[in-house]
Amino acid sequence: MATKTTEAVKQITYLAGALKAPRITEAAARMADQARDAGWSFEDYLAAVPEREVSARNASGAELRIRAAGFPARKTLEDFDWDPQPAARQQVAALASGGFLHEAQNVVLLGPPGTGKTHLARPIGCRLRP
Repeated sequence: MATKTTEAVKQITYLAGALKAPRITEAAARMADQARDAGWSFEDYLAAVPEREVSARNASGAELRIRAAGFPARKTLEDFDWDPQPAARQQVAALASGGFLHEAQNVVLLGPPGTGKTHLARPIGCRLRP
């Protein structure tokens, strides 16, 4: 049984490399024990392993897009000082939901310098993914 498992691990490692999906090797080994203990079906296990790869790719892809956007610093909506502009909170929450993308609408942030337009635009842009 151990020899069969060793061969399977070698084959998974080879196939993950051929697919250029290195996280599959780690996920397969880690999740195999979890699947056995929880009594998962083969289909559940098979779906869970590549799901980890896809999740990791999406996260690293988002990070690359944020870096490529050239944002000077990472900002969040939680960091924003709402005291000078409390009425904007509801509008910004609506923008952060991404509804304007589905409706193919443009968004323009207007205001004098130093009011937080860029601070608000960055976290909204980081939350929205293609």
